[in-house]
Amino acid sequence: MKQRAQSILFFLSAIVFGLLFFMPLASYLDEYGTYYKLFVHGVNIVSIAPNLELSFSAIYTLPLLILTVAVILINFYLSMAIFRAVKLNQFVKLFKLSRINIALAVVLIATIFIYYVMKTGSPLAIIPSFAWPSWGAFFSLLGLIMMLLASAGLRKDIKKVKSVDRLR
Repeated sequence: MKQRAQSILFFLSAIVFGLLFFMPLASYLDEYGTYYKLFVHGVNIVSIAPNLELSFSAIYTLPLLILTVAVILINFYLSMAIFRAVKLNQFVKLFKLSRINIALAVVLIATIFIYYVMKTGSPLAIIPSFAWPSWGAFFSLLGLIMMLLASAGLRKDIKKVKSVDRLR
């Protein structure tokens, strides 16, 4: 069984999703020289104009924050619980939890790309930029790929445990 490889993948996925707190998901630059950065925890505005009327509240990105924290916590739990799993029903429960976590990550990524990246730029009539420091949105895709690989490994472990139980 490759429990260590799966737990490392879940742990690395949690770290990658944790990087979303430090890397902007998208950046925007309008014609007035105002620079907007969309983070999981809010929108940072660097403005040259002294009377900037448009501001984003902290509640604006609260769903992103909740989804990101949930995905990180479940990944950490999965990375630690895989080592203690010995019986078949433990592996099955972890596999179901990993599928729920994958669904949460897909919802998070869809929310980032479909809603927040477009919605932040629409009142400003500017297009988002995903140039280098704004690769946070693509880091979430990398974390999802790691979670899918670890979940596939869990499925293989369940098949191995079932075959060993048949031999007994």
